[in-house]
Amino acid sequence: MSLINYASREINCKIVYYGTELGGKATNLEYVYSKVNPEAKGKMIFLATKTERTLFFDFLPIDLGEVKGFKTRFHLCTVPGQVYYNASRKLILKGVDGVTFVADS
Repeated sequence: MSLINYASREINCKIVYYGTELGGKATNLEYVYSKVNPEAKGKMIFLATKTERTLFFDFLPIDLGEVKGFKTRFHLCTVPGQVYYNASRKLILKGVDGVTFVADS
């Protein structure tokens, strides 16, 4: 469910890119990052291993401007696809507002 802070007039939505390992989740996020207006996007964060796979998550904040007086942001992130990281996926999926399933980039 979206986090709505009435005091600061902010809405934050969490969108998670979900799929198999090496399915293209981080690649999709990189593409979105390359297409978003530089003034609207925050710093993209990658937490990867030496083999460049996602270790815990990748994260991209995007500012959508105001909607009915509320500053609106999307927080896009990926989950690791490896079975070894099942616990991480469950943690990242808590409080999610939307899921983008990536089968192959």
